[in-house]
Amino acid sequence: MLLEDFLKPKILIVSGKGGVGKTTVAAALALVAARSGDKVCIAEVDQKGTLPRLFGGSDLSYEPREIAPGVWGMNIVPEDSLAEYLEVQYHMKRISKAFTGTHFVDYITTAAPGLKDILVLGKIWYLEQDRGGRSDSFDTIIVDAPAAGHMLTFLSAPVGLSDALRVGPVRRQSDWLIEMLRDPDRTRVHLVTLPEEMPVVETLETSAALEKHIGIESGVVFANAVYSELLSEKEESMLQNLPDENGEWALAAGKEVGLSLDDEDLDALLGYGHFLQARRGIQQEHLVRLRKGVNEPVVELPFLFSAGLALPDIENLADVIEEQVQKL
Repeated sequence: MLLEDFLKPKILIVSGKGGVGKTTVAAALALVAARSGDKVCIAEVDQKGTLPRLFGGSDLSYEPREIAPGVWGMNIVPEDSLAEYLEVQYHMKRISKAFTGTHFVDYITTAAPGLKDILVLGKIWYLEQDRGGRSDSFDTIIVDAPAAGHMLTFLSAPVGLSDALRVGPVRRQSDWLIEMLRDPDRTRVHLVTLPEEMPVVETLETSAALEKHIGIESGVVFANAVYSELLSEKEESMLQNLPDENGEWALAAGKEVGLSLDDEDLDALLGYGHFLQARRGIQQEHLVRLRKGVNEPVVELPFLFSAGLALPDIENLADVIEEQVQKL
């Protein structure tokens, strides 16, 4: 697959079960798009604050700001979306704070379930349409969406509102959002998972529900934190057939690589090697199930042995994504 085809939809929505690294993948995708020459906006919608930490910056606001070369970040919250909607649609620029405060938004969204999601999606549509003619015109919009369970509710909100309303501006705007989400040339949903039982099961269910219940075509599935192949077949055979008494073997092996290893060091090293190999075997079983269960291509991203993820780690993931996507 050509990278330009992968990046063709202007809106890339990234979601997955909580804890699988969807924000990390969203950040890496933003770098991939920026490297291709796009002006990128990456939007948080859950206010966790993880995104700016990955780029080494402070918390984001509703106004996009540059957080890396070619990448702007923002936080889309319903209160600000409602204020902007009222200003754009009804020219109510000086509307009272009472109508856009958190309590008022909570009140009206309790009376009209799904309205919060509509407000957030409306802002994404507004960005896609380049409304306003300001400097915040973007080539690619990456949405760090809610976790998979809420994401289905989030993306189905326009359908529910459209079904409930037969006429009027809100019905018309809901239809615009449905058209945006269901057009694969405009929007693509990329799911993120881990090569573990529960995340894979939820990913399979989410992928099926996106198409069946919402009519949205999903894109690439990113399998995150995959252990790389550690040993060659010859090395694996050697690992499995080491002698029980390995004191002399440890001394010889250590000299080869310039290390002084005693039996305790070697036991710990071998134990960790066996653990990683066993984990990789389990992961491969789940990856086979994942590939069989989805129609979309699966891209494997490596496990990052980092104490805390930072921009260099995101850049490494962006390198892998670029390489793997072009092999699809």
